[in-house]
Amino acid sequence: MRSLRYRDRDTPIHRLNPFPKLGWIISIIILALVLDNPFFLLLLFLATLPLVKAARVEAEWRSFIKLALYLSGVIILVNALVSSYGTHVFELPGNLPLLGAPVITLEAIIYGVAMSLRLLAIISAFALLTLTVNPDDMMLAMIKMRLPYKSVLVTTLSTRFVPTLLDDVDRISDVQRARGLELDRGKLTQRIKSRASIVTALLSNSLERATQVAEAMESRAFGTGSKRTFYRDIIFSPIDTAALVFSLLPGALGIFMALNGYGQYQYYAGPLGTGLSPTEWWLTGLMVLLIVALVPLSYLKQRVSLD
Repeated sequence: MRSLRYRDRDTPIHRLNPFPKLGWIISIIILALVLDNPFFLLLLFLATLPLVKAARVEAEWRSFIKLALYLSGVIILVNALVSSYGTHVFELPGNLPLLGAPVITLEAIIYGVAMSLRLLAIISAFALLTLTVNPDDMMLAMIKMRLPYKSVLVTTLSTRFVPTLLDDVDRISDVQRARGLELDRGKLTQRIKSRASIVTALLSNSLERATQVAEAMESRAFGTGSKRTFYRDIIFSPIDTAALVFSLLPGALGIFMALNGYGQYQYYAGPLGTGLSPTEWWLTGLMVLLIVALVPLSYLKQRVSLD
């Protein structure tokens, strides 16, 4: 299993100031929430791919997307079975428990696909946040935004929790296999029993790590001082300022589109199809350009830094 935590790499995206990356992720979330048209949501997801390529985190990013695809399948299936609104009806033979005779509509499937695209775009953005932003830089950035540093520490530890947990699962599984325990063979019940030992060791390891973190915080007198100093600092250059502005522009564009009725879609009323107006086509192109603009700006900063 690949590690899903941050790893320092010499890429323009990794070296970019954390504030533009945070602004970019906020813009992606805003666009994913205010836009309803599935075509816009698909382009929003695809627009995150150039940053994944520039950061060279394709393998780790795919691990996040695989999880999102599983969740997307569940969303599409549940929405198709539960929602029976729409005019394009497919009646399936047989009965399901609690649901009766399944009635599936094309509108419900399209709505589930759109919700899945929304989820994919958000998870893709958060994957880039996890893989390209140093947790220490994240903590320092949030503190510079005048957030309570105790809450910042809890948030930072939470972002590290799942990647660390997955690393522990991988490590414990290797140890159990080295001891001769076959985790992937046998019937389903046997495999569940074999993995029970992993759960026990994982719980014990997590509790021990929590104790170590608490002791480390206490030994450093965490929470006793009102004024804090930092070994590192985040310095803004003119390119960083420009990158921050460009990272927030997609979110502002999304709010403008939502207020003016662009990018909306009626799933259960009216004919199927994207139905984009000429203005919406222009706004679509502008949205993609603003999202991808962070890539050339990151390369520009790297070039200036080397000069």
